[in-house]
Amino acid sequence: MRIVFLAAFIGGLLLAVFAMLHGVEHARRNRSKAPSAFINLPAIAAFAVGFGATGYPLVTRSRLPSWAILLIAVGGGALAITGMITLLARWALRNAGPLSAQQDEIQGQLAVVSQNIAAGGAGEIAYELLGRQLRIPARALSERPVSIGAEVVIDRIENGVAFVEEWSVVEQRL
Repeated sequence: MRIVFLAAFIGGLLLAVFAMLHGVEHARRNRSKAPSAFINLPAIAAFAVGFGATGYPLVTRSRLPSWAILLIAVGGGALAITGMITLLARWALRNAGPLSAQQDEIQGQLAVVSQNIAAGGAGEIAYELLGRQLRIPARALSERPVSIGAEVVIDRIENGVAFVEEWSVVEQRL
C-alpha cells in the first residue's frame, strides 16, 4: 500500500508540472465543450498530491486499518482540491470588485455634473454604465470650476473619486 501512496504523490507532482508547462487546454480532447471546473488536470494533480501526502505517512507510521488510512487519504485529497480551487479563485478574482472590473470601461465615459465642482474642490457626476445610473464624487483635472449640467469625460477613478475633464476641452483636442 506504500507504493500506491508514493506513486500517487509523485504522479500528482508530475501532472502538476505538466499542466504548468503545457496548460490545461492542450490536454483536452473535446475542445468544443466548456472545461469542467472540478474534473481537470490541475484538480487531479492536487487530489493525487494530497492523497499521497496524507496516505504515505499514515501507512508507514501508524497502525490504523487499511480502510481508515484510505478514507483519511481521500479526505486529504479532497482538502487539497478545495485548497487549490480556493487559492486560485482568490488569485484570479483578487481585483474583481465592482469598480475595478469596470475601470477600463469607465475611462473615456461621458458623464454629467450633478453637483458643482469647485475650483480645486470636489463635486459629483452622474453617468450610466451597463444600464445603471451611477453617481460618484468628482474632481476637475483643470483648476476651473465646472457647473451643474456640464458634460464631462471621466479620465480615471482613484479612491472612489472620478477625475474629469470638460467635454468641450476634450472635443477641441479631437
